Amino acid sequence: MPTTPVTCPLDCADACGVLVETDDRGRFVELRGNPAHGYSNGHLCGKTAIYGDLITSEERLLAPLVRDGNKRDGELRPATWDQAIARIVERVEPLKSHGEQILGAWYAGTMGRIQRWFPLRMLNSLGATVIDGGLCDNSTTAGYECVLGDVYGADIERADEADLLVLWGCDMVRTVQHLQPAAQRLCRRGVPVIAIDIYRSDTIRALERWGGRGLVVEQGSDGMLALALTRLAFERGAADRKFLKSKCLGASEFEAHVLGAHDLDTASRVTGLPRAEIERLFEQLTRAKNPLIKTGVGFGRRRNGAMQMRAVCSLAAVLGRAERVHYESFSTFNLANDAIERPDLRPADAKRDVIKQVRFGRELESGRFRAVFVWAHNPAVVCPESARVRAGLARDDVFVVVHEQFLTETAQLADVVLPSTMFAEHADVYRSYGHRRLQLSQRACNPPSGPRSIVDTFAAIAKGLKLPRATWDVTSESLCDELIAASPSCADGVVRAQLHAGLPTKLEPLHGVGHGTPSGKIELVSAAAAAKGQPAMASYVADDACGDQGAFWLISAPSVHTHNSTFSHSARHIRRRGAHEVFMHPEDAKKLGLAAGELVTLSNRRGAVSFPLAFSDDLRTGSVRIDGLPMAQDTPEHIGINVLVAGELSDLGDNNVLYSTRVDVRRAR
Repeated sequence: MPTTPVTCPLDCADACGVLVETDDRGRFVELRGNPAHGYSNGHLCGKTAIYGDLITSEERLLAPLVRDGNKRDGELRPATWDQAIARIVERVEPLKSHGEQILGAWYAGTMGRIQRWFPLRMLNSLGATVIDGGLCDNSTTAGYECVLGDVYGADIERADEADLLVLWGCDMVRTVQHLQPAAQRLCRRGVPVIAIDIYRSDTIRALERWGGRGLVVEQGSDGMLALALTRLAFERGAADRKFLKSKCLGASEFEAHVLGAHDLDTASRVTGLPRAEIERLFEQLTRAKNPLIKTGVGFGRRRNGAMQMRAVCSLAAVLGRAERVHYESFSTFNLANDAIERPDLRPADAKRDVIKQVRFGRELESGRFRAVFVWAHNPAVVCPESARVRAGLARDDVFVVVHEQFLTETAQLADVVLPSTMFAEHADVYRSYGHRRLQLSQRACNPPSGPRSIVDTFAAIAKGLKLPRATWDVTSESLCDELIAASPSCADGVVRAQLHAGLPTKLEPLHGVGHGTPSGKIELVSAAAAAKGQPAMASYVADDACGDQGAFWLISAPSVHTHNSTFSHSARHIRRRGAHEVFMHPEDAKKLGLAAGELVTLSNRRGAVSFPLAFSDDLRTGSVRIDGLPMAQDTPEHIGINVLVAGELSDLGDNNVLYSTRVDVRRAR
């Protein structure tokens, strides 16, 4: 049977190579890992391995749906594509002279560069407003870029060469699964492998089995730990003075700043780590000649998120190991996104208005938008302040178009729902944010009758609106070619040939650390940060929890069995995950008089949700944990977990502050 190399579309650093097998009529049969992929090496995680359950699901949307009447009483009824497009044109045509009243909202339902970004070509032509994407990693990116510049990072495929691996805020077992074999091999060779997290995560448990260790710190204290280690480096002669002088800006000022605070006793009190543990970590960092500091994004989803990343990057620079930090790798690819988005199509009198996605619900409530296009996104579930998001989408004066594979909670609030193809059913270009491999995926199998790709869908809408030919006379394949041809990293003919042959093609960074900062150096003192009202140097700033006073920090942890809301329509994924529970330390439960298994309610000033209680001594007292992304169908209140999360902004990057959530816990009434 024919097989075609494609790429897993999930919002995951691993961007695994996949082989899709079809029958002689082009129908999907099965998928498996692609052994030609140099990082995933033919292995798929348990989520993607059964992605076929979604491709063949009987719950897939196969025809457009158009709402009769208002959103309170009117029903979504099947329609033809012509009828659906006509309805969209009827409602959007009068807004063409008021493009700022049209909003485009997308996120990471697919990581494909073409399907994800092409609708912006139509929206640019309309002069529409768009969201900024600040839900996941904007704060950590801003913190990294503030100090180290372009986001290249160490080559994750060479992790085996490290003489120390520090997993800082990175639950490898749940989020970077293909790093696990290298971590295990390092442990077997006696190389120190250390995980730093806010609870005893699956990664810490795994390291304890393999011979590594974990450090569990207090919430929001990573920055203090990094600065205390930096102070020790200056005090004990471990700072790389030559590197600081030649590669860094503001080294002397930063040294004085760090030595003025961040002592061991303070760090021990703030982080909850014994002094001896901090000193042991310092000794391992300074002995290592080729460490790999792999950071996650969790510690960045806080009010002080960018500052925490600035502190870790500054520590690495002081040790002379700046190039050994791996946060993400996306700058390696240098893809020409403008070739897909086409900002040149924007009307001359239309400013580029970008709203903060963290405040999506508030923006919808404001009444400033008359039409909203949503693709590759489920904002009613994944955005903060989800009650406000749902209320905004439910307004009758907001015409909502959703392009989706299933009838999600967002789609249920739409005026028009358009059925989408899945990743194996259309062409796309994928770059990783973990490794350095670029991949061109051709269409591997035929979709069922009805669904259309994002490209085909938005091209049809653009044509119906009589927009410029460039917005509709395209295909997914032609756009892949446009992007590759326009991208400097693909200028090499060998690279292009490998991509078109379906090979996961490894690229090398164009520059080194420091490139991309205003000075072109590593900036231990940042005038750019100061201009934005932030301290010029990495400093310890306590997490203020957005002013919430709840007794418990809420940890919304990733699930090992599901991925955001992607697999909420796969019975097998849901069975593996099991029912949602809220985990609490037994000592906290005892103080509250709560028993395992009983229904408890988590609440704050934004809302309340209830779950069965489970005990876990992996947590520090004063914290509760939810795994995965509970949605409306999972709670008695019929609202998802993000109802509890504030629509406030991180220190830099305007990011989600998911982990700055505090709640009270009580027995459900």
